[in-house]
Amino acid sequence: MLKLAYHLRYIYQWFLVPLMLVLIYTSAMNLVSTFFLLEKYRHETIWSLEHLNREIESTIHESQLYLVKASTLNQLRFQYELLWSRLPVVQSSLDQDPNLQHIPGLAKMVDDIFTRVKSMDPDFSSEQALNHTRLTRWISALKHDRENLTNFLVNDISAGNGRYSRAAWQDLLKSMIAVGLASLILFLVVGHLIYLLVREQKRQRIQIEQDSLTGLASRDFVISRLEALCKKRLDFCIVFLDLNKFKLINDTYGHQAGDQLLIYVARNFQATLTKIGTVGRIGGDEFIWLIPHTDQREIAYHYNQLTQNLQLPLQFGDQHLPASLSAGAVQASLCGYNPSKVLEAGDSAMYWAKSVHSPSIVWHGEIQSSNAIPATMI
Repeated sequence: MLKLAYHLRYIYQWFLVPLMLVLIYTSAMNLVSTFFLLEKYRHETIWSLEHLNREIESTIHESQLYLVKASTLNQLRFQYELLWSRLPVVQSSLDQDPNLQHIPGLAKMVDDIFTRVKSMDPDFSSEQALNHTRLTRWISALKHDRENLTNFLVNDISAGNGRYSRAAWQDLLKSMIAVGLASLILFLVVGHLIYLLVREQKRQRIQIEQDSLTGLASRDFVISRLEALCKKRLDFCIVFLDLNKFKLINDTYGHQAGDQLLIYVARNFQATLTKIGTVGRIGGDEFIWLIPHTDQREIAYHYNQLTQNLQLPLQFGDQHLPASLSAGAVQASLCGYNPSKVLEAGDSAMYWAKSVHSPSIVWHGEIQSSNAIPATMI
């Protein structure tokens, strides 16, 4: 009996314990890899579908402007090309994510959008004006597609109890079965996973609050901060900033040159403007500078520092890309702390500055006695 007990102890020490540790380690590694892979799929899927949703919304808006002759065919064609370029990225992301198989109708809906957008390619490729009746029907169909896409995002993919989340958790639970062989190790692994989850959520929150190209604050972050200041009725200023001749640079040297110019300008923003406020990219070559006070002299001082720094053009290959800005500003209290009116007034002042080629900031109060030039005329 003693000899048997000795052999059992020997087996326990040299065989069973290492085997369990290897099993736990392998299971834990499998669980962690599954978690990160699912998070990667989820992030890429939401990112792709949200950007597709925004491009559809922008295309609808640009099409409506075209119908009322507030936009040109070239502007609408450019927006259509952006929407068209987004679709292959979305389809590729959907094909890679196995959990989307648990969401019936999503793949077909994206295919329908692809077909619908492709159907207008001959119209946009033609040099002739678009048929308003056909364009109106196309807009109506895109609106329906956007509503369906939003429902999928909100109810099935982003929601914690949606089909996507349930499918992802089923995969995780399968990987956790082996980890349950040792409760103590299981608790350690779960604790580690909670830590990873919190860190991943924090990383995603940082990504949401930052523009992926420039590293500046995102549009959503700046707008939310503006609304918070308006709600508290704390007087502040916003400055709309727009790159001059950015489309010409994009068309002449390519989008890579345009991206490098945006990054170059953003670095100068961070070196000068962020000393007294927050700068966010709201889309394309447009930026908002949010300053939590109303000292116009200090604002003008830092803006002048920025324009002096931008006098040195960006070296792109063997080309020198100039960078100049048009800036329009408004004080929030003059708009009654209404976020929409603040944004509208700042945007109007910026386009006025662009129309008169002003080298300095144009404040909204300076153009109240004149008729501001609409954005579509610039």
